[in-house]
Amino acid sequence: MAGFDNRNGDEIIAAINVTPLVDIMLVLLIIFMLVSTFMLKEAIEVELPHAATSKEVNKKTLSIVISKAGDYYVGGQQMAGFEGLRARMADEKKSDPELQVIISADRQVLHGTVVEVIDMIRRLELYNFAINVEYEAPAP
Repeated sequence: MAGFDNRNGDEIIAAINVTPLVDIMLVLLIIFMLVSTFMLKEAIEVELPHAATSKEVNKKTLSIVISKAGDYYVGGQQMAGFEGLRARMADEKKSDPELQVIISADRQVLHGTVVEVIDMIRRLELYNFAINVEYEAPAP
């Protein structure tokens, strides 16, 4: 029998010890679990307010995100303040005059900041815009 310790030494130990293989696999699993927690997220996290009358928009849109810290993002790219946002929106307007804009602002962003962005969009004569909210079904 393989692996049996006989005193004669006649038999060859032909069993495969899988314990080191399992140990290596567990170490690799732990390393992958630790490394995956440090991977960057592709999305900018904002906590959207809820509204029962919101609906989905199916047109090609450009997304403006205002983070909790007051940073502006257009299409996931951070802008250099409000003037950078204005310049980017003017460029986008030139390339597509029928551009639709979705504004996503964190719940804790001041109302005046959102109004300032809406006013800037309207001054650029972009009238197809909406404010992004999370849909919350109305209570029965």
